Amino acid sequence: MKILTISLFIMTIFSSVYAESTKFVQWWGEYIPHYEKAYAGGYTNKNSIQYQDVNGDGVYNDTVVWYGFDLNKPFNPSSYRDTGIKTHKYRTDFPSAIFYGGIIVRFTNISDIYKQDKKGNSYHPFNKLPQATVQPVEGSRPCSYATDYPNNSYYGRPDKDSRADMTLFVVEPEKWKQPISELFYGTENAEVNFSIFYLWKKNGFINGGNEVERITFDETSKLSVNMTRRLYNIEESRFIVQDGEQFWISEAKVIHNQKTDKFSSGVNGMSVNALKRGAEVQLNPLNSKWAKYNPRQDTAKIDNLVTSLKDMNYLPKTANAEEKQLYKTISDELLIEINKMQFAPQNATFVEHDFQDVQATGIYFATYTFAHEKTAVIFDNFQVYAAGKVPESKAINLSQNNDTMLLSQTDSKVSGGVSRNCGPYEQIITQCVPDNIKIKGKITVDSSDVGKQADIIAIGIHKPYPESEQETFYMVIDEGKNAEEWGGSLKNLKAFQSNIVLKPEHDLSIYQGKIPLPGFVSVLFGYRLQDGSIIYNANSIDMYIYTEGMDKANTAPYSESIKDLCP
Repeated sequence: MKILTISLFIMTIFSSVYAESTKFVQWWGEYIPHYEKAYAGGYTNKNSIQYQDVNGDGVYNDTVVWYGFDLNKPFNPSSYRDTGIKTHKYRTDFPSAIFYGGIIVRFTNISDIYKQDKKGNSYHPFNKLPQATVQPVEGSRPCSYATDYPNNSYYGRPDKDSRADMTLFVVEPEKWKQPISELFYGTENAEVNFSIFYLWKKNGFINGGNEVERITFDETSKLSVNMTRRLYNIEESRFIVQDGEQFWISEAKVIHNQKTDKFSSGVNGMSVNALKRGAEVQLNPLNSKWAKYNPRQDTAKIDNLVTSLKDMNYLPKTANAEEKQLYKTISDELLIEINKMQFAPQNATFVEHDFQDVQATGIYFATYTFAHEKTAVIFDNFQVYAAGKVPESKAINLSQNNDTMLLSQTDSKVSGGVSRNCGPYEQIITQCVPDNIKIKGKITVDSSDVGKQADIIAIGIHKPYPESEQETFYMVIDEGKNAEEWGGSLKNLKAFQSNIVLKPEHDLSIYQGKIPLPGFVSVLFGYRLQDGSIIYNANSIDMYIYTEGMDKANTAPYSESIKDLCP
């Protein structure tokens, strides 16, 4: 049975067209596994250079740390599969796991600070950031219900039941007494500002978005994010959309609320639901004006400029006038290129814009004013709902020639989805054991098979976690009324529905009820011809299932909170 090729995360939805927008991005989940020791995953493409003038005061005593933006180089943490490094645990095959973006952090008046490592070597400590990571267990807890938190999802002390979140600590709280931040606080005239953005490209969109010919926005579309945990010294946050080749940034933004002293006020069309422990931020793109944003950098030019600066082994106290001038000239040219990542609202022209070819979506945070303050931004549950016709999913033909199993393409289409508590059908979903689940499917039969006698079949594959080699197979039988454990032999695979005559299309209600199997479940279904050939969905229906959270901070039991969601 393992020869069934399950192509995870190339998502399609049950129907080709929805009356409402479809979820094409959701970064929210267990991106770093909990079944073994979890390590924070660092963002990639980091660089730094000291002896710069980032604040324009004419004194080259500043340091810039940046993570370069390149649409061909992901910004997300690395995975063990890609690097072979054991601490690289980020699950790049999870839904919406791959993202792009960049960071600029500018520290003033700290270039002359040096420390010694354990071997006695001198180094500049501001060549990195305290935290620029996906944190493995500091996000929200699945299957909780706490109304003080975004999406009623409780955030508590880190534990193995929590999701990951996006974390940037530029300067940590002083009371934490962390090494880099202590040096910052101990330098009276040290100040900092920053900008950071994240982008999710269309080729990684879920629920079939990666296969949609043209993605747009309508009245039901939205961009949203949960602001969580720590939000310090942030001036604004905006959404980003790439339309064709051009990036656009929203006039709608989140700003600091002076009355509450929280980053929690929406302006120019941005909706913010400020909560006791964070905020839910949402924007329909039709409700905002947009300005052109051009964060692309000439990465080859940057590399050459950095190499030139480092090759100089520059020390201002010993450099002569000619060396100082050359260093300043190259540094100024470097900063111009790096600073392209930062949006300049004072120079922007915001206009009405009709998005016709969405290629990427994302979010931007920045503080432009230099300050001697703790600085951080943490978020999760970034979502994008957009409009586009999702094509039906391809199918695979599994046949047998003597003792050899063969896989081939077919003109049949097999698409499916799962609905949680009467919500929309999705190809992949995170759910809870108490949830009410409906699994549906649609088969569009190859014209050469129409009129033939066949069985409809459906199976579920359960694992404790996605990477596990421990699999348990289940047959869904009696037209979804029952399920039996199955040993994996095709000869013993019972039918979901027996001896039917194939029509051009078949709509199926595969399962309805609860799934008491915490872990990871994939569903495959299709039809079996009398010659033994099995035509099934190339893209499985995938479910991440969690037990109910019983934390004392819950406003009510999760199972009670969902009782009225289905009519």
